[in-house]
Amino acid sequence: MAETVLHFFMFFGALFAFVISLGQFAQKSKEPVHLVYSFSFAGLGLWLFHISLYSTGIFDQWASIYHLKTLLVPVIFLVPPLMVLRYKWIISNRFLFRRRYLLLFVPSLLSAILLLLPLFIEGLAPDDRYVDVRPILSESFTALPPYFRLVYASFMLPKLYLVLAMLPTLVSMITIWRKQPDSRAVRLSRMGYLFALSIVSSNILAVAGDFFSINLLKAAVLMANLFTCLVYLATQRHPDYIRLLKIESRKAHYERSRLHGLDLDRILKRLREIMEVEKAFADEELSLKDLASDLGISTHQLSQILNERVKKNFSTFVNEYRIEEAKMLLVDEPDRSILSVGIAAGFNSNTTFITAFSKHVGISPGQYRKRNLPGNGGENDESA
Repeated sequence: MAETVLHFFMFFGALFAFVISLGQFAQKSKEPVHLVYSFSFAGLGLWLFHISLYSTGIFDQWASIYHLKTLLVPVIFLVPPLMVLRYKWIISNRFLFRRRYLLLFVPSLLSAILLLLPLFIEGLAPDDRYVDVRPILSESFTALPPYFRLVYASFMLPKLYLVLAMLPTLVSMITIWRKQPDSRAVRLSRMGYLFALSIVSSNILAVAGDFFSINLLKAAVLMANLFTCLVYLATQRHPDYIRLLKIESRKAHYERSRLHGLDLDRILKRLREIMEVEKAFADEELSLKDLASDLGISTHQLSQILNERVKKNFSTFVNEYRIEEAKMLLVDEPDRSILSVGIAAGFNSNTTFITAFSKHVGISPGQYRKRNLPGNGGENDESA
C-alpha cells in the first residue's frame, strides 16, 4: 500500500507540471517568456515522468518499454536549456534569444543520434531488459553491452547537464541574499531563488541515485514535486510574483555592475586613511557625497561598498569612528566638557552625542569618563 501511494505521488508531480505548463501556454499575453515558462514546465513534467518511469518499473510489462524510456531522453535534454533561458529572462532587462543559446541544445541532438545508431549498425537490437532499473555502480550495469551502458547512462546525463547549466545563473542571482528582507519584492526574489536551488538540488540527488541507489532517485522526484507545488501556490498567492522577481533580479544585476572595474582594495585602504589619519569624521557636516567625492566614486558605489564590504550603513560607519574618538578624549582630556568632546568628535549637538554614545557603549559619556579615569576621579556634568 505504501509503495502504491509513493508511486502515485511520483507520477502526480509529472502531471501537475504539465498542468502548470498548459496554464502558462493559455496566457492571453503571448510574450516569449510565457512560452519559455510553458515549455520549461512541460520539460520538468517529462523529466519527472521519465525518472518515475524507469525508477519504479511499474510499466515494465508494457511492450517496447525500451523505446518509451529512451526516446524521452533527447526531449529531457531540452529541459536544462529551457531552465537557463527562463532565469536569464528573469535577470535580463528583456527577453532576447541569442544565437549562442543554440549551443545549449546540442546535447539533445547528440543523444538523438546515439539512439538512432541501431538503425545503421547491426547487433544493436533494442532489448527491454537493457533499460531495467539499475544503479550505474552495480554489477548488473557493468554486465550490459557497451552501447547499452551508454544508453542507460544517458538517463543520468540530462540531470548533470542541468546542474552545470544552472550553477552560473544561481551565482549571478546570489546578490539578492545581501539585501535586507524588508520588502515584498526581496522576499519573493528569495523564494524564486530557492525554487531554482531546489531544482538543482533535486537533480544532484537524482544523479546520486542513478549511481548508488534507486531510493535516492525516488526521493529526488518527491523533492522536486514538493517545490513545484510550493512555487505554484506562491504564484497563486502573489500573481505578480514573476514581475517582482524580474524587477528585483534586474536591480541586483545593476548593483553588481556598479562596482565592476573598481579597485575595491585600494578604495577601502584610502577610506581607512581618510577616517583614521585625516579624521574626516570630525566634520559634523560630513556626508556620503563628500566622502564619495574624496574617494573618486559615486555615492551609490560608496553606499554599496559600505553595505557589502564593511557591513554597515554610512551613519553607523561614521558614528563608530566618532564614538571611538570621543572615548579617547573623555579620558585623555578630563577637564574638557562633555559638549566640547562631542563637538570635537563630530557630533552636532550634545543630545545627539549622548544618545549615540549611550546606544553604542551602553553607558553615558559622563559615566564612561568616571569609570575610566585613573582613581575613578573627574566627575563632569552631562550637560556641561
